Amino acid sequence: MDKNILIIGLNSELAQDTIAELKQKNWNIYATSRQVGMMDDKVREFSLDVTNEMNFIHLREKLRDIKFDVILNFAGIAIAGAVEELDELELRKQFDVNFFGLLRIIKYIAPNLAKDGRLINVSSMASYGIFPFLSPYCASKQSADILLNAYSIETNTKVVSIRPGAVATKFWETSIEVNKKTLDKAEGKFKTEKEFLVENANRNSLHATSPIYVAKKIAQIVELKNPKPVYNIGVDAKFAKLTRFLPQGWVNNLVKFALKMRLKKK
Repeated sequence: MDKNILIIGLNSELAQDTIAELKQKNWNIYATSRQVGMMDDKVREFSLDVTNEMNFIHLREKLRDIKFDVILNFAGIAIAGAVEELDELELRKQFDVNFFGLLRIIKYIAPNLAKDGRLINVSSMASYGIFPFLSPYCASKQSADILLNAYSIETNTKVVSIRPGAVATKFWETSIEVNKKTLDKAEGKFKTEKEFLVENANRNSLHATSPIYVAKKIAQIVELKNPKPVYNIGVDAKFAKLTRFLPQGWVNNLVKFALKMRLKKK
């Protein structure tokens, strides 16, 4: 029997690695990105900017006759900065992609799910909300997970939040570029911390968890008929999950201590 999957955010390196895995599992693959023409003819591509509601309306029309067994969302950006220095427009951009992008998928595309279809969102261990100077990203991911869970309860739709730890992809390089304006202003009291963020991003792009490993895990989850609501991938993601069982004061002190130790090594 044919299995249809729609992948949102084809420009993600992790999405492309996941598609490579799914090609071996007889899925009919549909995918969206802001720029089409990225894949071979085995993938049917459509143009979509997740911040543009009209794009969703047009896409819904093109896909109206297709029932999807899985909708898999990779779309996401990361905005960084100290809370007191956050640019409101940048913060809105963060939520427009990570939170409202998912909401638009639910409103316009999720009605195309088959009876037992699943909506899978690639979230992050940042959803556990413990990373200083990354509060916009953490907040958007946690908010999206709350939205996803509420949608599941309200409609009885199967949903999955996949929460990887750091993955060695170009996401980190892209994030540095996205936050260039903020980082260029790093001459105040958070100068050392912002320099650390850049160094850590560059290190993660090379030495974090293999994207192939994560893509294989995601492909395995896609294949499941009755997946769990949450999957944590990577040792760091599983550690982040454990912080939910600790008092918030303990967590705050642990994070401050870890950041202090990392900054001392600079």
